[in-house]
Amino acid sequence: MVYPWLIDAWQQYLHYLVNERLTHAILVSGPPAIGKLEFCRTYVRRMNCTNPDPQGYPCGACDNCHLIKAGTHPDVRFINMEEADRSEQIKVDDIREINRFMALSRQQGQFKVVCINRAHRMNINAANALLKTLEEPPPGSVLFLVSDRAEGLPATIRSRCQIWKFGVPDSTLALHWLQEKAASSAWQDLLGACGGRPLLAWESHDSGLGKMRTTFYEQLHALMTGKETVTGISSRLRNEDPERIVEWLQAWCGDLIRCRFKEHPETIENPDVLESLQNLAQQAILYSLFDCLDRLTDSKRIVSASMNQRLFVENMLVQCQQSLQPPSLQGR
Repeated sequence: MVYPWLIDAWQQYLHYLVNERLTHAILVSGPPAIGKLEFCRTYVRRMNCTNPDPQGYPCGACDNCHLIKAGTHPDVRFINMEEADRSEQIKVDDIREINRFMALSRQQGQFKVVCINRAHRMNINAANALLKTLEEPPPGSVLFLVSDRAEGLPATIRSRCQIWKFGVPDSTLALHWLQEKAASSAWQDLLGACGGRPLLAWESHDSGLGKMRTTFYEQLHALMTGKETVTGISSRLRNEDPERIVEWLQAWCGDLIRCRFKEHPETIENPDVLESLQNLAQQAILYSLFDCLDRLTDSKRIVSASMNQRLFVENMLVQCQQSLQPPSLQGR
């Protein structure tokens, strides 16, 4: 099965398989922690399942389903890079091994399949090595590239793939799923803290992430009203995930823009700090907010383990601070 917010996508892409419109290379892109990899795992099982159920899902009982689930199917391979280690790359030798595997004749399944998670971690030599398989795909082979940073893949790779693009789930579906797993009044705030991604919200529900986010926004408000400093905040955030901080800043900046346009409160991503947002929005410079949001989006693409995290966070905070200053004061 797939997560409820991906059922429509499942029906759409299952149509490709049933009607023999599946291409040899598929780029599955979208935000992290929304279920892309599990979707691909289920889809790969369905591709080689000998007895799918009436809804089109893999039966889970045939030999192919059992072998794929156990990771021992001779025609299926999953490459899963660890999320925590951003410095880890997919190297050229890894891709050469995949190319050799794809070139082998099928032993048991209808399709020869490789699924590479976090495919954007391929270095340039690995990407060039993969081009050979993309340009001359072996018959019956399908390559899935799963990525939450598809723009980090070379254009030569992206142009040779069919694109399956997933977005942040509908909040009603996500909240219903979370409430079914564990009833709580905190899910809405936590889902907001996690950028609308239910799997991250579920993983974080015992970690204090919601409180951490609230504290961060309180500190951000203090910074914008002259009661806190950039260095003071960055020092307290030195052990936090910089990508998460950028996401919180993106949500904050987007909410300020919505407040400036006087949009309905239901459109606000962080309703628990609505009063703070409305107060700050009165002094915000609209074009500076849009510029800041663009810069935050660009910055998120370069988050890596090798960067100076404190300097990175300070730079982001300064950019947000400047969006609330008149041009004559910026840069002073």
